[in-house]
Amino acid sequence: MAKKKISISNTIDTNNLKFYFGIPHAHCAFSTGIGTPIEAFDYARHNGLDFLILTDHNNYLSKSVRIRGEEFTKWNASQYLSSRYNKKHENFLSVIGFESKTNLLGDINVVNPGIFFTGSVNNIQLLVLWMLNNPNAFISINHPHSSIEHLEFNPVLNKIITSIEVGNGSLPNKYQRYEKYYYKLLDKGWKLSAINGQDNHRLNFGDTENLTCVVANNLTIPSLIQAFREHHTYSTESRSLVMYFMINDLFMGSSIDSQSKELNFLIFAKDTNNKIIEIQILSNNGIIIKKISNLNLNRVRYIYKHEPENNERWYVIKVILENSKIAISSPIFRE
Repeated sequence: MAKKKISISNTIDTNNLKFYFGIPHAHCAFSTGIGTPIEAFDYARHNGLDFLILTDHNNYLSKSVRIRGEEFTKWNASQYLSSRYNKKHENFLSVIGFESKTNLLGDINVVNPGIFFTGSVNNIQLLVLWMLNNPNAFISINHPHSSIEHLEFNPVLNKIITSIEVGNGSLPNKYQRYEKYYYKLLDKGWKLSAINGQDNHRLNFGDTENLTCVVANNLTIPSLIQAFREHHTYSTESRSLVMYFMINDLFMGSSIDSQSKELNFLIFAKDTNNKIIEIQILSNNGIIIKKISNLNLNRVRYIYKHEPENNERWYVIKVILENSKIAISSPIFRE
């Protein structure tokens, strides 16, 4: 298993804090990938992952498949197979969502809805209404491009959009980093989690180390949804990296009072397989406001006092590992 347990003191319940590594964006043969949902879940689990979110393309999901002599839509079959799988494997979580195109956000994943829709989203208000009828679902932005820079902050929309991919793909095939768009949306006021999606279209779930880590107390669908919504995730290119940070005893994903004149950072990073080379604290415009370099350590616990500038509205931790691997945290917000 990939989970690791660390005890820390915090305003949230972190006595049983665990780190779960998995993929929030993947496809199987129900759309443009390879293998059945069960084969996808098995492959990910045997690769040591803790969770896999299957997000097949929505326009394929109304087509029929047969399971044990019965006919299902691919959507209903995915849900049925995932539910059965989770009952058999208590240390692995399968989750079902779907990928859709939109005119405003580019491609998105809708994770854990009760139903699905076909076609592209041309009216964002209709998407919001649809999501209100699926209260256990959330949306993440996939492989963002330059058009996302023009997305103005919308507090209603931000209640359903939790996350953005800062990395997408899997080597030796195409892999791309998108952190600059993450920072631009944070600058506009969006509250988003950093995630990393392998966007698998082959039976290679977890063959590479670029993963999303979900920080939670246990591995259930409700706890996973809560972690995405509360921004308790980070993107990592090393599956052995455990990291978190706090400001004034508030955990990653929290908001701190903008009137606070002194910010006390606690940053923890540990990687048993890769040396930690540098740790950066980033804020608005992706500017590095503090960094510690030439570390060459497997474990770092760093305490730093910071007097914030007026324009600093968020803080993100970036960890640089040997072999040029990186990890990017979700933010702590200042408002």
